[in-house]
Amino acid sequence: MYRNPVLFNKTLLAGVIVLFIFISQIVFLSGCIQNIGKDGEEINNEIYIGFISDITGFYPWMIRDTVSCSLNQNFFNPLIELDPKTRGIISALADNWNNPDNVTWKFFLTKGVKFHNGYNFTAHDVDFTISFLRNNFSYYNDTLSSISEIKILDNYTIEIKTNEPNPLLLYDLLSVNILSKKYIKEILTTNETWPIGTGPYKLVEYEPGKHIILERFNEYFRGVPNIKKVNVIFMKNREELRDGLIGGLLDIASIPFEYIDEIENTEGLTVKSVQSVGISYLSFDFRVNDSYGFMETKNPLSDVNVRKAMYYAIDIDSLLENISNTTARVPASQFVTQFIFGYNPDIERLPYDIEKANQLMKNAGYEDGFTVELDCIDSNSSIKICNEIASQLSKLNITVKLNPLPDLEYYSKLYFKNTSFYLTGFTPLNAEGTIELLLHTSDMQKNIGIWNYGNYSNSEVDRLYEIICNTMDPDIRKELIQDVFSIATEDVAWIPLFSGKAFYGLRDTLNWSPRPALYIIFEDMSFYD
Repeated sequence: MYRNPVLFNKTLLAGVIVLFIFISQIVFLSGCIQNIGKDGEEINNEIYIGFISDITGFYPWMIRDTVSCSLNQNFFNPLIELDPKTRGIISALADNWNNPDNVTWKFFLTKGVKFHNGYNFTAHDVDFTISFLRNNFSYYNDTLSSISEIKILDNYTIEIKTNEPNPLLLYDLLSVNILSKKYIKEILTTNETWPIGTGPYKLVEYEPGKHIILERFNEYFRGVPNIKKVNVIFMKNREELRDGLIGGLLDIASIPFEYIDEIENTEGLTVKSVQSVGISYLSFDFRVNDSYGFMETKNPLSDVNVRKAMYYAIDIDSLLENISNTTARVPASQFVTQFIFGYNPDIERLPYDIEKANQLMKNAGYEDGFTVELDCIDSNSSIKICNEIASQLSKLNITVKLNPLPDLEYYSKLYFKNTSFYLTGFTPLNAEGTIELLLHTSDMQKNIGIWNYGNYSNSEVDRLYEIICNTMDPDIRKELIQDVFSIATEDVAWIPLFSGKAFYGLRDTLNWSPRPALYIIFEDMSFYD
C-alpha cells in the first residue's frame, strides 16, 4: 500500500523539514497577571501573545504554515488529537472509536457540543467536513485519499470505510478540524473566512499585521478555559519581546537559550523548556557508481564501513558545546524522539571512538581519506554545525568542503538527489511517515521516499513498511517499526545529531507547560491561585 501520512505531503517540502527551526520564531507578549480579586471576581484575566510574523489565514483557507496552524488549533477541534506529550492519540470530538473490521472505523461522537455561533455539532458536520476538504483542497484530497465511504449511523455515530487497511487513519484525521456544515454553506457565497469552530476560543477581532483578539468560549464542551481573553500582537523581533518580558509588560515569551540567565535572574520570571520532536541529522548518497560527487570513481560513502567510521568520529558532546550550549540541544540516536510511537529505546548512539573509526576506514581501503562536499542551509547556525563536522571528520583524513546554499536552492538540490553528503532536519509526528519519506526506496511517481535524498534502499525495510501499512494491531506495528529503525541504524542510513529545545521565559504566576509539538494551546494556560 502506498500512501502519504498526515502532515507529510510533497507540497510541504521545505516547511515541514524545517518546522522545528521555523517554530522557534514564535514569541509572546503580555502584561496582565492578576486574575482573581479578594471577593473571587475575575480581574483582567487575559494575556498578550506576540508573533514575529502574521498568520496566513484561518482554517481551512489558510496556507498550512506553523504559526497559522498553531493559532487555529484554538478555534477548532478534530475528532481526535495528540496528547500533550505527543505520545499517543486521545479523544476530542469523538469520545471513542473502534474497528469492526480492518477497513472500518466507527466513531462515537461527543454529545452536547456547540459551535461558537450556537449551532449544534453532529455527525453531519463530520461527514460534510471530510467531503468539503477533499473536494476543495488538494492537501486533504491527498491526505484523506484512503477513505472510500462515510456512513452516518445516527447524529452521534459515524462510520468511515477505507479502500484497504489503513492503521494511520487516525493520524490522517489529526489535521481535520471539524467545520459547521450549516455555517459553511451560509458563507460560501459571501467569501467569508471568519472562523467558527467548537474550540476553546473564538475570534473577536483581526487586524492583519497588527493584532488578533480571542475570547474564551464559555460553552466549550471540555469546560470553560481559565484565561478569559487572549491578545495576539504581531511584533518586530525577539529583542522587543525579551525587553517587554524583563520590563514587566509580558507574561510569556519564547526566548533563545542565550537569554536564559538574564531571564532567570529577573525577579518574578522563570524559564521552562521542552525538547521538540524535530531531529537534525547527516546523511549520504548511497549510489556506488555514478554518484553525484564521485562520477569517475566508486563512491566511498556507499561503503557501510566508511559511514560507520564517520559516525564514530562525531563527538556529539564536543559538537554541541562548540556550536551553542549543551543545554540547548539533546543528542539523538535515531530519526524520531522518545515522544513518537515506534521509538526504539534499544538503539543507542555510536560512542565517539576515533581509533575504531580509523580502523574502519583502513578496512574499507580509505585510510588516506577522500574529499566530499557537505550541503547545508546558508545560515549561521547550519554553517557553524558543518564547520564542526568538517573539523571532526578531518581526523579520518576526510576533507569536507562546505556548500552553504539559500533555502530554495538547497532543497531543490536535495530533492533532485544532486547531493553526496548533507545536513538537514526532520519533524515527524509519526514513525510510519518517517519510514515512508526518508527510508523507503525512492519512487517519486508513488510519492514514497520523496525525502530519501541519498537513494538509501533496503528491501527488508520496504517489505516491513508494507506490512506496517496493513497492520491494525498497534503493538505489532510498533515492533515492526522498531525493527525498521534497527535495520536502518545497522546500515548507517544517517548520522543522527540532536533534537532542539525550545525555551520560554514566563511569569512565575503563570501555570503552563510547553508541548513537544510546540503548538501553543491557550486552554493549557492558567494562573496559580
